[in-house]
Amino acid sequence: MRGRNGRMAAVLAAGGAIAAVAGCAPVQGSGSAAPSDVTHYQSAVSSSRAAEAAAAAKSACASWRSGYEVRRVATRAMVDYTHTPDANWDGIVPTLNGNVAAVTTESGKLPAVIATAQPSPNVHTLLIDYKTKLDAYGSALKADQAARGEGERSWVKAEPAERALLNAEDALEGACG
Repeated sequence: MRGRNGRMAAVLAAGGAIAAVAGCAPVQGSGSAAPSDVTHYQSAVSSSRAAEAAAAAKSACASWRSGYEVRRVATRAMVDYTHTPDANWDGIVPTLNGNVAAVTTESGKLPAVIATAQPSPNVHTLLIDYKTKLDAYGSALKADQAARGEGERSWVKAEPAERALLNAEDALEGACG
């Protein structure tokens, strides 16, 4: 029995040494922080989160603009073609296909941009809405191309989809500054 007590004492002594080395020594004080310290900490956390959201929004907006500007060139080329005197479906195919490809490319990059914007709720929500409108616009372009309507019936689906997309673009421009 005596050997057992000796071993127990050695275990307790080793445990005390480990606790001391690990920094588990008692700390003086009440265990409560002063209200001013709590307020300062909460303010620092809030400022940090606001800075993170602002940085995320700035990064997401810059990424969105780079894809948007490329696609807008293709969209503008297609729209400009429709205003030429001899515009027809056969003639617009290259610019229409270019626009559809640019929409598809931009839409494919948006999930990563949306993820970047996560800490900024406003920009995040606007990007999701924009992607929805962009995808609808791409689908509408394909539907109108397949229908090959004439005159006022040429862009039955694409025109309202483009108007909705332009509104989403304006909202993002406003948020991105």
